Amino acid sequence: MSLLLYLFNFPYCSLCCISIRSISRPFDMIMDLNDTKHLWKIVVRITEIWYVQIPPKPGHVEMVLMDSKGDKIQVSVRNEEFNEWKERLVENKTYVMHNYNVFRNELQFKVCDHTYRMQYTADTTLKQKEFPDIPKKEYSFKKFGDIWELHD
Repeated sequence: MSLLLYLFNFPYCSLCCISIRSISRPFDMIMDLNDTKHLWKIVVRITEIWYVQIPPKPGHVEMVLMDSKGDKIQVSVRNEEFNEWKERLVENKTYVMHNYNVFRNELQFKVCDHTYRMQYTADTTLKQKEFPDIPKKEYSFKKFGDIWELHD
């Protein structure tokens, strides 16, 4: 998007044309997300979305996001924020997302190999937009030895 400004100097009949281009931050990739900064902007597809409740705690939503390189990250949406987002979070749709927290993924059950996870906040923004270069599914298979190492 650009904006053209025309400045007229009537006493001298001169014309000055200035073009101001809006500068937009580039998109970040999921593999780069970490807890060292707070201004991330990603383009992703919601590949999985599910509701979790472990009584007596209130429930929340978990999601898996994937970018155009096939990298994935787990996202938690607390119940308070989910009520705001439930109509807009649609599996297999693509989005531009801003303003969320990034934490080390120390959850007991991890669905992604990413070291970090995201959490929506009241300030999280998202805009649904079509990005056909983000695949619908990306499978990543584990080696049997890697699974065996996790066995007790």
